[in-house]
Amino acid sequence: MTDAFRVFVGWDSREPIAYDVARHSLLKNASVPVSVIPIKQDELRARELYWREKDPLASTEFTYTRFLTPFLADYTGWALFCDCDFLWLGDVAGLLEYTKSNKAVYCVQHDYTPKATTKMDGVVQTSYPRKNWSSLMLFN
Repeated sequence: MTDAFRVFVGWDSREPIAYDVARHSLLKNASVPVSVIPIKQDELRARELYWREKDPLASTEFTYTRFLTPFLADYTGWALFCDCDFLWLGDVAGLLEYTKSNKAVYCVQHDYTPKATTKMDGVVQTSYPRKNWSSLMLFN
């Protein structure tokens, strides 16, 4: 791989340290060149790339902006999105094995029902089908 693997990380102004930890652990464990790019809603709004009204049910600033990853990657090559609360214990290069496919997107499909009724900052925990599937997405 000659170009850096592009990893877009959701960024939330309420937890900038989470982003820092995700970025640091990702880079520390990566055996391939990686470019880590935060997805910041306020910057997207300033550039007029995102104009959706604020959703009171959105628990993070990147609830919806995560889906701009292909656009932010210029619709070229592979790009990864992950939430900011990731702690990378393994090498992100392992995900490159999936780039030999012609799939449009990969996500981790699992059956998950939250046990707690609240999450960070006392936000209500909502249960819905395919919860957390978009926490890690590999886009082609």
